[in-house]
Amino acid sequence: MNVPVFEAVSLQRELPFGRTKPCIFICESADGEDSAEYVVKLKGGIESETVGLSAELIASLLADELDIPTPEPALIRVNSAIAEAVHLPDLSAKLRRSIGLNYGSKVITGGYETWLNGKSIPTGLKDLATEIFIFDAFIQNPDRREDKPNILAKGNELFIIDHELGFSFMYEVGQNPSPWRVSELSFLKKHLFYNKLKGQTLNYDRISGVIESITPDKVQEIIGSVPEEWRGPMLQKIENHIGEIVEHVNEFIDEIRRVLA
Repeated sequence: MNVPVFEAVSLQRELPFGRTKPCIFICESADGEDSAEYVVKLKGGIESETVGLSAELIASLLADELDIPTPEPALIRVNSAIAEAVHLPDLSAKLRRSIGLNYGSKVITGGYETWLNGKSIPTGLKDLATEIFIFDAFIQNPDRREDKPNILAKGNELFIIDHELGFSFMYEVGQNPSPWRVSELSFLKKHLFYNKLKGQTLNYDRISGVIESITPDKVQEIIGSVPEEWRGPMLQKIENHIGEIVEHVNEFIDEIRRVLA
């Protein structure tokens, strides 16, 4: 899977929100023929560093495979010159810790805003909201809540963002031999859409079919997109996790039904 690589050439600003305080850069392809603004998660600003970057990238590629809208991902190279050109000491230090490849997502334009706290699900977004809940159960992402929706929305269009805490099982000792058994994951009851979907008649057909169609080769392709400098033993755990859920998709969807019954 070909994830584009861009060079960070001009820092626009550091965003003031979130744990990681990402930065917006103008980024260029190596040949200089393509440029765009990207929100860049800097490894020097993430506590788990490349583990979090890997989770971001894999989650983004998996969301795309499942046809769940997410900003286009890229690998963004930060060099020492751009770090030294910044005169804010804390930010300059973070950039120096981030020399090399970082995770970027293309800036979404056109009037999208953060999903409002307490907002109900529009009728036209009910199926997609269900699939986002399923996606977060799939990647065990505890970080989409009322107080932190991590969704950009405009009318009946939306994008999901921020998945560095996805695959949260990586931080546990050992590995769940049955990762499709998600009904006991307590964070799902704190999910942004849990109370809005619970007890509703929901459509699981499309998402279950797409999950079932993910081949082992596709899983390896997604995992193989993680750059060498980020790679570590957690990647095998993620690959196993994805493969087990695909293999047991019917049991996984039954677990979702129990959570939302």
